[in-house]
Amino acid sequence: MNVLDRIAEGARHWSEIIEDRPLLVSVSGGKDSTAMALWLIDQGLADRCHYVFADTGWEHPDVYKYLEYLENIIGPIHKATNSKYPGGFADLVRKKGMFPSRKFRFCTEQLKVVPIREYAAQLTEELGQELISCVGIRAAESRSRAALDMWDSGGPIKLDTWRPIIEWGVDDVIEYHNRHNVVPCSLYLRDKHPASRVGCYPCIMSRKKEICGVAEQDSWRIDEIRNLELEVQEKYIGRNPDWKDQKWQLPTMFQGRQYKKGERPMTPIDEVVEWSKTSHGGHQYPLIEIGEPGCRMWGLCDMGTSKDDE
Repeated sequence: MNVLDRIAEGARHWSEIIEDRPLLVSVSGGKDSTAMALWLIDQGLADRCHYVFADTGWEHPDVYKYLEYLENIIGPIHKATNSKYPGGFADLVRKKGMFPSRKFRFCTEQLKVVPIREYAAQLTEELGQELISCVGIRAAESRSRAALDMWDSGGPIKLDTWRPIIEWGVDDVIEYHNRHNVVPCSLYLRDKHPASRVGCYPCIMSRKKEICGVAEQDSWRIDEIRNLELEVQEKYIGRNPDWKDQKWQLPTMFQGRQYKKGERPMTPIDEVVEWSKTSHGGHQYPLIEIGEPGCRMWGLCDMGTSKDDE
């Protein structure tokens, strides 16, 4: 019986809905999934939790360090990868010969959904029970997430889904970290360009400020993107020698805004970086930089170096 059937029969408290089923808990190194994991442990569910991290191979090194720190608190975290793309995101792009886009986000499917689904199937066979997928997302994050319910059945992972902190605000997340004396990933605490989210670094859907932060803080990643673009473009030209006559655009990681129907302008990474440094409109550079260090948000500005930074 799935979770929605249990609710339809009158189950109201989470303990009645999940019964004795094991939990597949997705963690990303981000603040929300960490808070969710801590909450589940507080509810006495630690022995049922099986933690999984979808390793895209495109995370910031500090995320991997943070996961090691987190394992000392919540327990082992299984790193799920797609065996077809052992090199992660870069390997996927090379083999596809193109970059994901807003309309074709095959990176999510191949690097997150498929590996977690395979791990869930493995666990189901080992445990002899259907798992419940626990996801640490909040309605306040976006309109699309605001439309989600706490309980769901099916979905891309093909498991019943529980979103325990869907109704939490960011203050609740911070308070829960502080209550347990757990520091967040160091990316949130940067003096300059503190992260608002933790995940692919950068995501193809990154905001202007996020791209600027990558360029200024970790220029090595921009170098990797530039090399990857050139490699994929070379293969693309080899397969499409008349690409100029057809007015096709060479593949790049970020796409420009669509001005005409059917037009998908591609923008090389160096142009994207220059644009990311400008103010609204993309033509002027700001005279002063406005912003607060990330530690202020967490009330940690006066604290020393966190354990995952040592």
